Amino acid sequence: MNRLSFIFFLFAFAGFAQGSKIDSVITKQIEEYNSSFANAFVKGSKDDLVKAYTDQSIFMPEHSRQRVGTKTILDFYKQWLTQAKITSYERKILEMQDFGNYLLEIGTFDENLTINEQNSFSYSGKYSVLWKKPSKRGQPLTIAAEIWGSSSYFDDKNIPDIDDSSVPQTEEYSVSDKLASEVRERNNTIKKLVQDRQGAEHAKMFMPDAMYLTYYTPILSGEKEITDYFTEHEKPGTLSIDKISILTSGIIYARTAIIEFGFYHVDWRDGASNGNVRGKSINVWKKDNNGELLLFRQMVNHD
Repeated sequence: MNRLSFIFFLFAFAGFAQGSKIDSVITKQIEEYNSSFANAFVKGSKDDLVKAYTDQSIFMPEHSRQRVGTKTILDFYKQWLTQAKITSYERKILEMQDFGNYLLEIGTFDENLTINEQNSFSYSGKYSVLWKKPSKRGQPLTIAAEIWGSSSYFDDKNIPDIDDSSVPQTEEYSVSDKLASEVRERNNTIKKLVQDRQGAEHAKMFMPDAMYLTYYTPILSGEKEITDYFTEHEKPGTLSIDKISILTSGIIYARTAIIEFGFYHVDWRDGASNGNVRGKSINVWKKDNNGELLLFRQMVNHD
């Protein structure tokens, strides 16, 4: 299938319908992977932690820079396990969305760890994993991208201090086809809404059945929860945004969704206080019945 035919197929898929029923074989594979990952994490078996990643995997850990590829992901886990003693780890799958050639897993995690013989810390939050289906039946799934973040604010001293100095800076996606341009236009709209503190309008960039997984907050599901969050989080007041950038580092055109990898910088000011926040996201875009590109699933965390 050539690119134009592929794009036509993408748009012809009516409304980017909800993912179909997940194959029970695939579900079992993911459940088994989560169990084996948890066992390897507790045992400190570093090489076993990266068996599902590839040289193209995008890895977005909380309070750390985006990494790409097995080598840099393994370095992250080596640093984590050198500093932390993991006493328990568990993932619970909340939902899986089938996008044809890719599958999105969303769930919660609970990790109990100890840093430098401090008191045990319960690091609990949510995660999102984008799985790539194999080209041939019988081959294993691989992780195309992964992101996670806490469900409440926490002190950095409770988790390992990861050295990112050797990790390359994330670069903007350079391709400018029709769909990429439309995503950029949507992001420019969001950027203006954030800067103008129009939270309720920002919430309209999401589908009614969307899920939003943001920093230091439990999973937000549906129009009301997302609207309430943005209305409060981006309300007018003393806080102002001096500068903001929302950029794309990559795009995957799945069969029934557009999956964007994003990164952002925000310079904020509130009275005498000011600061800079950097972060990253996995954004799943779909078309509604009117042909408008909206966020279906989004997860965001801070660097």
